[in-house]
Amino acid sequence: MTLDVLRGVALLGIFIMNMPGFTHSLFAQPVAEANAIDRAVVVARDLFFAGKFNLLFGLLFGIGFTLQLGRLEAAGASSPVWLYARRLAALLAIGLVHAVLLWPGDVLVVYAVLGFGVLAIRKLPERAVVALLAACLVFPAASDALRPVLLSLQTETVAAFEYEEFRATNDAGFGHGSFLDAVRETARVFAWGYSSPLGLFSYVAFYVQMATGILAGFVVGRRRWPQRLCGLGDASARWHRVALATVLLAGATWLVVAATSTEPIGPVVVFVLGLAKTLGRAALTIVYALAVVRLLQWRPAAAWAGPFERAGRMPLSNYLLQTLMASAVFYGWGLGWWGRAGPALETLLAIALFFLVQLPLSAFWLRRFRYGPVEFLWRLVTYGRRAL
Repeated sequence: MTLDVLRGVALLGIFIMNMPGFTHSLFAQPVAEANAIDRAVVVARDLFFAGKFNLLFGLLFGIGFTLQLGRLEAAGASSPVWLYARRLAALLAIGLVHAVLLWPGDVLVVYAVLGFGVLAIRKLPERAVVALLAACLVFPAASDALRPVLLSLQTETVAAFEYEEFRATNDAGFGHGSFLDAVRETARVFAWGYSSPLGLFSYVAFYVQMATGILAGFVVGRRRWPQRLCGLGDASARWHRVALATVLLAGATWLVVAATSTEPIGPVVVFVLGLAKTLGRAALTIVYALAVVRLLQWRPAAAWAGPFERAGRMPLSNYLLQTLMASAVFYGWGLGWWGRAGPALETLLAIALFFLVQLPLSAFWLRRFRYGPVEFLWRLVTYGRRAL
C-alpha cells in the first residue's frame, strides 16, 4: 500500500510541474509575472515541486525494479532477466508513442532506458552503485560549471534562434492548430531534443537526474527496506531529520553563495550553487517520501490515503491521462486556452483535475478491473495472458 500511495502523491506533483508545458511554449523567454499571487506560485513551485516528484517516481521505479525482478526469480521464471527486459521494452514503446505523438516532455522513455542500465549493473557491489549515485549527484553542478567549455558560443547562438522558431511553431501547432498539427509539432520538438547539441545536453542532464532517483531506489530495494517498513520506526525518523537538515543546509549555502557572489560568476561558484540545488532537491524528495511513510503508520491516515493508493495502482494510465486532459484544455484542438493561464491557474487546474477527475476515476475503474487500462496492456505484452 505504501508504495502505491507514494506513486499517487508523485503523480500529483508531476502534474503540477508538467502543466506549464501545456499552457505555453517552454521555448519562450521567462517573463516576470504580473501579479503577486503568480509570483508566489512560481517561487513555491520551484522550491517545493520542481524535480522533486520526478525523483520520487524514479525512487519508486528503482524499488519496483528490485521487487519485480525478485518476484520473477522467486516464482521460478525460466529467464527472469529476459522477461524483465521485455517489460522495459514494452514501457519504452509506450513512452515513444507518448513522446512522439502527444507530449515531448515524456519521462517514460527515460525510465525505460535507465531501467536497461540498472538491469546491466544489477550484480555490481553496493559500493559501486553508491559511487554511481554520488557521481549522478555531482554531475549537474559539474556540467553547469563546464557549460562554456562543452557548448561553444556558436552552439548557444544557433540554439537561441532555434528557440525563437520553436516558440512561434509551438504557438501555431499547439495553440491554434488541429490535432494533427499538434502531433507534428510534438514530433519535431522530440526529434530536436535528441539530435541538437543543446537538446542532447539538456537530455543528458535529465537522464542523470532521473538516474539519481532510480539508483537510490535500487539500493533501498536491495536492502529490503520496503518489506521492513514497520520495523524502521526509529531509523526512518533519524533519516527524516538528516534529510531535513540537508535541505536547510543546502538552501542556506545557496542563499549565502548567491548573495555574496559578484558578476561575472565563475565556474567554482556555479558548481557550488548547482551542487547545493541538487543535494537540496534530492534531500527534499527523501523528506516527502519519509513523511508519507511515517504518516501511514498512523492508523487514521488510511482514510485519506485510500484515493492516492488507488491512483498509484494505475500510475501509467494516470500519467498518460494527465497529458490527454491538459492538452484537451489548452491545445487548439481542444478548448484552446493556450497562453491564457498564469502560474496560479495552471497549478489550481492541475490540483482540480487530479482530485476531481483522476482520483474518482481511479476508484471507479479499480472497482471493476484489476489493473488500469494501460497497465493491462503492459502486462499482456510482457507476460502474455497467463499473467492476467
